[in-house]
Amino acid sequence: MNPLLRVKDLHVRFRTMGPLKALATGTKDPFIDAVCGVSFEIRKGETLALVGESGSGKSTIARTIIGLQRAVSGSITFDGQEIEDLSRTERKPYLRRMAMMFQDPLGSLSPRLTVQSLLTEPFRIHGLKDCDVGGEAKRLLRMVGLPADFARRYPHQLSGGQARRIGIARALALNPDLIIADEPTAGLDVSVQGEVLNLLARLQDELGMAVLIITHNLNVVRHMADRMAIMYLGRFVEVGSTERIFDQPRHPYTEALLAANPEPDPDAVLNRIEVRGEMPSLLRRPSGCEFHTRCRYAQDICGRVFPEPSSTPDDTEHSFRCHLPLERDPATLFERRLSPVDFTSRITSRHRPSASPRSVAPK
Repeated sequence: MNPLLRVKDLHVRFRTMGPLKALATGTKDPFIDAVCGVSFEIRKGETLALVGESGSGKSTIARTIIGLQRAVSGSITFDGQEIEDLSRTERKPYLRRMAMMFQDPLGSLSPRLTVQSLLTEPFRIHGLKDCDVGGEAKRLLRMVGLPADFARRYPHQLSGGQARRIGIARALALNPDLIIADEPTAGLDVSVQGEVLNLLARLQDELGMAVLIITHNLNVVRHMADRMAIMYLGRFVEVGSTERIFDQPRHPYTEALLAANPEPDPDAVLNRIEVRGEMPSLLRRPSGCEFHTRCRYAQDICGRVFPEPSSTPDDTEHSFRCHLPLERDPATLFERRLSPVDFTSRITSRHRPSASPRSVAPK
């Protein structure tokens, strides 16, 4: 089966100063690389999670896929069609099959519009004039578990959880094949987070849509994602199945992220791993492995040589970039080196039936 979405060698840059200032200051390259050579695939009905610290490039990837940001190079293929080079008009039919849930649920809703106008806005944008606006609004509200009378409310009359549900409903208005969820539980109470996650999981199972989820919350990743990719300074440092990465992380950055995940059991023995310093500036990327300035395992080679992609023989889909990968099993002291072309295809999602069933998030 061909992937629904394929991103290959994506590069996104942002200008840091205008041409005149760059000329006056002698700056030869007034840009920062927010995303550097990212590649992945998502199949229908599957969930891929992007995980990393703030500023690692997760939301930039999402905005580039949806067309809010242009890439410098690379390709984005949706259902077999290259869309990155298309004009806005040519891209519109494909954007109709994608939808994005923004990180700030209230900020993404116009305060001047009622909930009904917000929910039916996608129909107007894509020229679907024959639909029953009131009926569609009621259908979408019912789908996300809200009463029909919410159609007359304004965003300031909604709670955070209700605004998030409205965002989900609006994203589902045109029955998209792909949902991009940017921090879907940000700013919500724990009980509301569980309700939102259960809602997303149920709708995904019912509608068969693919989901690209962006989050800092590793509990959300474990609950929702089939596969996950760890980002650092705009690059993927480790990719693989969620279960495998949680059980056996190979990159020290992944190990640190997992160790920092909150543990609800007060009697649990915690093995916190301290990561030194702050994430480096994109203006001054470290040489060699870009994580070596914060890595407790770093050796001389880490600061000199950029690591090639690697994988373990027993799971070639679990890939990482590290000179000194973590080893928990003494029997697997070697790894197979991959070509850069191989690494770009490592994030190929699997069908959900082959993955372990998702448990219901606690309410």
